[in-house]
Amino acid sequence: MSDRQWHAVYVNSRSEKKIGEGLNAQHIEAYVPLVKTMRQWSDRKKMVELPLLNGYVFVKNSPAQNDKILQTKGVVNFVRSEGKIALIREIEIDRLKQLVELGYQLEATAIDRKYSEGDKVKITSGTLSGIEGFVVEHKSARHIEVLLESIGQCIRVKLPQELLIPVK
Repeated sequence: MSDRQWHAVYVNSRSEKKIGEGLNAQHIEAYVPLVKTMRQWSDRKKMVELPLLNGYVFVKNSPAQNDKILQTKGVVNFVRSEGKIALIREIEIDRLKQLVELGYQLEATAIDRKYSEGDKVKITSGTLSGIEGFVVEHKSARHIEVLLESIGQCIRVKLPQELLIPVK
């Protein structure tokens, strides 16, 4: 069994992709979830890929690589929980990759406290079947939020409400 585990690092804003590429070049597995979004300038519109989580890069590393990661230009520090480097579960990374690959409209929002409002739901069909989250109303559209507890972020995905069932 490998001693490599997923963690998140804080990075300089707007440098997530470059830092991810730099870490991968150092043989440290790095993941930056990217979402396509339309940007408009005065003279044109263009589809661009932007990081879903500003200021974060996920790394799968062994403890021996921690110093190398922290010495990488643009890396600020590891995300910590209760004083220790926070561990991200493999399933959270897998679900995040799955959501990004499916191309759903995604947005990330920071959570200031543990999520308690809304109904807990489970997706009943499709590729996301079995994933649980919390429903939020926004102007009659339903969203499911898949909580990545380890880093205090919510991933918001627009889904038709007929795909959801309540979880007790």
